[in-house]
Amino acid sequence: MTVTVKQKSPRAGRTKVATELKLGLGILVFIFVASVVAAAFPPFSPTAIGDDPFALPGGEHLLGTDNLGRDTFTRLFIAAGTTLMISAAATLISAVCGTALGLIAGYRGGIVDSIIMRGSDVLLAIPAILMALIVRVIIGPGIIPLIIAMGIIYTPTFARVMRAPVLAMRDRDFIVAAQLAGTPAPIIAIKHMLPNALTPLMVQAAVTASEAVLLEAGLSYLGQGVQPPNPSVGMMISEFQKYVQDSPLLVILPGIVIVAIAAGWNLIADGLQRTFSPRQRDTFEFLLPRQPIWRRMLNPFIGAGRPAKNGLVDTKKGLK
Repeated sequence: MTVTVKQKSPRAGRTKVATELKLGLGILVFIFVASVVAAAFPPFSPTAIGDDPFALPGGEHLLGTDNLGRDTFTRLFIAAGTTLMISAAATLISAVCGTALGLIAGYRGGIVDSIIMRGSDVLLAIPAILMALIVRVIIGPGIIPLIIAMGIIYTPTFARVMRAPVLAMRDRDFIVAAQLAGTPAPIIAIKHMLPNALTPLMVQAAVTASEAVLLEAGLSYLGQGVQPPNPSVGMMISEFQKYVQDSPLLVILPGIVIVAIAAGWNLIADGLQRTFSPRQRDTFEFLLPRQPIWRRMLNPFIGAGRPAKNGLVDTKKGLK
């Protein structure tokens, strides 16, 4: 008599969080905390004009001062927090509106679907920065109008992302059963369809936030984004580019912040995709090898081993 004992893996039921997701969250959390601390307990006023312009980094001014003697460290991290907040808020608005439109278009179909999708095509055909300038002229200046304008720009993208899985699920058995049971359409859409599309929506949200960072920086560089005296990384580059020979850090540091925030959002997007798709290889897996280096060097020549008929590893073709 043979008794089969099944052992549950200690990792069963747990989702392995991708390295990219941890790294991206770490970058954004650090920038967020630093910006909050800089705004709540500023070592110097971000708008106070000092008497030591273009001071070198060090001393009481950790990153030096700008052309007006203002502390670069304080202004840089407050500007980073502003950019991070705008990108997150604009993404949230576009995600909510776009998801709702995608649900309606995919579930209703017909003329409703055609109207929503053709409207999305029109918005997507206009360059993002041009569309933002048009909306800004209509709504007016300020951070809130800027967030609304950016939210409108990215809404069609979320509508398309949401519409595709809704079309695939619309004729599935569980949806038809819910319809026959008399479940209202909003309940079917929110309870049954939305949860099955959360992964692509979350990935798209992170990608959109990364794009929003670059769009906000570009608008602020053109003078159509965050307005003085509030600092913004794009505005800092525009303001200090003429002083690049006197103090290159005034331009380099805001550029590094833009790259860091955009990279953080992109890492989160990649990490979410890999976390919910375990078959995909981790980008940073080579930094944390699961096998000794000698084993990985010999595997191409001796084979990595193959499972035998009894379920054990046949080490005759490789090293275990």
